[in-house]
Amino acid sequence: MRDLKLFGILAAICVASLSGVRAQTKFTLPGCETRREVRQAIDEKLDSNKLDKMKFVDREAFTRQVLDDLIAKYPREFEPYQTLISMTRWQDPENFPALQERFAKFARENPDDPLALTVAAVALKNKDTPQSIQWLEAAQAKAPEFPRASLELANLYFSGKRADPTKVAANLEVFFSICPGSASSTAQWLLNKDIPLQPKVAAAMRARLEKEKNPKRLQEYETLWGLEFRTRPPAEHDALRKQIALDLSRLEKLNPKGDAEWIAFLIKGYKQSGASQEAVTAVEDRLLRQYPKSDEAYAIVHERWTKANKEPEDQADKAAWEKYDAAHKEALKGWMRDYPDNTYLQRYAWFYEISDDDALPEAEGIAALDHFRTAVADYEAPQYWYPLNAALFLTTHKWQPTRAMDLANRARDLVAKSRQRAKEDDNLSADDAKNHAEGVIWQDQMLAAILLKAARQAGQPQAVASLRASVEGAAPEDKKYLSGYWANRALLADLDNHKQDALTYYQQALQTRLEPEKPWHGKLKDDLADEAHALWKELGGSEAAWSVWSSSPGPKSAELAQGRWEKPTKTIPVFELSDLSGKTWRLKELNGKVLLINLWATWCGPCQAEMPRLQKFYEQNKERSDIQVLSFNLDEDLGLVAPYLKEKGYTFPVLPAYSTVVGLFDGYSIPQNWIVDPKGTWRWTQIGYGGGTDTDFSQEMLARLASVKDQ
Repeated sequence: MRDLKLFGILAAICVASLSGVRAQTKFTLPGCETRREVRQAIDEKLDSNKLDKMKFVDREAFTRQVLDDLIAKYPREFEPYQTLISMTRWQDPENFPALQERFAKFARENPDDPLALTVAAVALKNKDTPQSIQWLEAAQAKAPEFPRASLELANLYFSGKRADPTKVAANLEVFFSICPGSASSTAQWLLNKDIPLQPKVAAAMRARLEKEKNPKRLQEYETLWGLEFRTRPPAEHDALRKQIALDLSRLEKLNPKGDAEWIAFLIKGYKQSGASQEAVTAVEDRLLRQYPKSDEAYAIVHERWTKANKEPEDQADKAAWEKYDAAHKEALKGWMRDYPDNTYLQRYAWFYEISDDDALPEAEGIAALDHFRTAVADYEAPQYWYPLNAALFLTTHKWQPTRAMDLANRARDLVAKSRQRAKEDDNLSADDAKNHAEGVIWQDQMLAAILLKAARQAGQPQAVASLRASVEGAAPEDKKYLSGYWANRALLADLDNHKQDALTYYQQALQTRLEPEKPWHGKLKDDLADEAHALWKELGGSEAAWSVWSSSPGPKSAELAQGRWEKPTKTIPVFELSDLSGKTWRLKELNGKVLLINLWATWCGPCQAEMPRLQKFYEQNKERSDIQVLSFNLDEDLGLVAPYLKEKGYTFPVLPAYSTVVGLFDGYSIPQNWIVDPKGTWRWTQIGYGGGTDTDFSQEMLARLASVKDQ
């Protein structure tokens, strides 16, 4: 009721505000920058560090009230409307339709007001996209000098079934002609679709920032440096590092007593400037002295610990991983003690740390789960993965199965609501729709598996009656979901006490999985094989017969051995990119070779785990004339990459490709491996890091490269 009341207040204020200017012949419109008073209020009152410490219900009410007050006081500023729309869309989706209707009403009642039209268009994006386009085009026509309408049109055409790079570029040109030095995160993301425009924007941004004195705005130098590195050839990077050093000298004089966030920003700058490790360490030590309990201090301490305690490279090395994991647990306990204000450490870190611990005492595990669930209930928006993780934790450890079922059913309810909202999206591309459909299959199989296991552990077959029709339905056509389908059939049959049927389904599940389980952190966990084996022994089967029964069926297995590899749905860009040493790589000049292209970033944890394997593979094969290993780096802060490579000793070719990849996809996941055949055709994509051993990685890549060699 409180939320509905706030929406009612907001509606009344917005109607009054917009109606109050309706009769005017010329509207006052926001410019490139949000009004200083509004920007300051948002920065101070809606500071993420402060909001994160508030309980979810209080945080949402407080945020709405702040935005409500700003809209009332500054009705001609765009940012409070936009922030309200974004917050409600993602944090309070059940009330979002009401907000959409209210803003649509504002536009209908104020058809000559470009601000009202733009606000409504943003609210209705992906709900009634044709109407959004119509309103934005009308706003452009009525006020060509209003930059936001052009930016939102570019954003609308960036992705989805109406994606149109030409229209993105045209509207970006308009926006940046009005706001040439804008550091808007939306504008900077869209700018990746218009590479020729990037140097002009970088030059204008530098000119603007050289006159800036506000510390909050000065942190936009980080955006500028990333853009400058990405738009200049590697031969100019040393000169750019010197320029960054000059920037830092000026910045420190402008704000000599900055807070922890400011010093952390300076540290990034020092790293990109090519400063010595001693110089970087000195600034880090300054932050640790002045703000020892800050999140930024924790980030430094955590990074130093990680550097001093290398993860074992071999996922199968049990002893090494046991030693590493034990050390990490002890370190985590210390961080939880030393950083009482870090919300992740205090709420969630320990639960995630101990989730896979097979030797965990039940009392300790349940205490960690209870703490996690309380934190989620108090501080997080309802999302299905929170109860899903909790239910999975319980079924994995075989604890409190009835509670696990309740949690899994809670996750199902949240998934159902999310899917209902997804059906209303009128701008899904074919790829988006395919990915969504695949996500539905994965979610259903995961939730069904948890519920079936919990029901079996609780001895309550009647608890999964609602699942029977879906579990026993037709097998999925996509091979990567067959194993999960048969595994759930096996669980249901076992629950029904049809043991022989269950064994048959288990065999199908084993024979249709696309790749065997691989070691992870020194453990080889194969729940599917373990469950089948336990049932086999329960029915009196011998180990010799099990070996025969569970063995690979031969040709069929080879046919299914696609693993995590998938056929790409796009064509590889005809790239011409310089690596960090200055060498230019052109796709057309690589014809005749099979290519392994790895996509990665310095901030990506799974990428960091895969990189040593890629380096070893490169060293083993760099002299071959038929294979070429390349990597596409996706760091926005490109200046951090060369120091990272030097520190790690990586020598494989690194091609800065952030704009290239963002221009190809609406979004992307890393790490990825691409296989390109000798004719330059992109044949295979593998997403994610699968663990295993160095030999596993090398053999898998060689086999995949060989499979396209003569095609």
